[in-house]
Amino acid sequence: MANVTIFAFLALFLVHAPHAWAQVTSLPSSDQAATEMTLWQTLKAGGGVMVVIGFLSVVAMAIIIYDFMMLNVNKLAPRSLFLEVIKKLEARDFAGAQTACLKDNNTIISKIVLAGLERRNPLDSSAREAMENTAHIELINLWQNINYLSDIVAIAPLLGLLGTVLGMIQAFRAVPLQSASVKTTLLAAGISKAMVTTASGLVVAIPTLIAYSYFRGQVQMVTNAIEIYSTDIIKSIQNK
Repeated sequence: MANVTIFAFLALFLVHAPHAWAQVTSLPSSDQAATEMTLWQTLKAGGGVMVVIGFLSVVAMAIIIYDFMMLNVNKLAPRSLFLEVIKKLEARDFAGAQTACLKDNNTIISKIVLAGLERRNPLDSSAREAMENTAHIELINLWQNINYLSDIVAIAPLLGLLGTVLGMIQAFRAVPLQSASVKTTLLAAGISKAMVTTASGLVVAIPTLIAYSYFRGQVQMVTNAIEIYSTDIIKSIQNK
């Protein structure tokens, strides 16, 4: 259900973001304000800020799709590969362990083992340092990837608020120029249009926050698995 919710919210902006390039230059007349606006007109009324919010929605969806495909403990730290590698390392079959890792070199386990075998030296701790550094770098990259979602969660509502403030400034500047009979209608229409950006920012931020929370759990699972596996791998490679 969480996956469906995320894509449903973000799909709205993927469909309508290209239409948000037009900016509002004037407030509508009283007759126009009385007419119910379509979804396209509502998004268009948000002005230039909607362009940035739409762009953030596209970026967020791209990251989410990528993370759904890649952030999985069974892909990044498969236990079957770990058991196979450990078995070969304990049998001192370093060539076999290297071959197994090269066949599945997209996993963090493979990168750790290959780094250790490349720097293997029973006389010093260079292999341990290489493996620890590799594990550290790979895990940092995973956390950095989902941190982009966290940044979008923070930025999107602020952009929405900025758009609202700008829209209300525009509305209050235009109202005094109108006759008393249409001021109330114009002011209500202007404020309504100004609030579109705030709503849009929240629509982007909320599902992105849900996705971030889910992926944070996945990265933590990968981190825990790598910490456990790397300890055994380091011992096996450095065992004299």
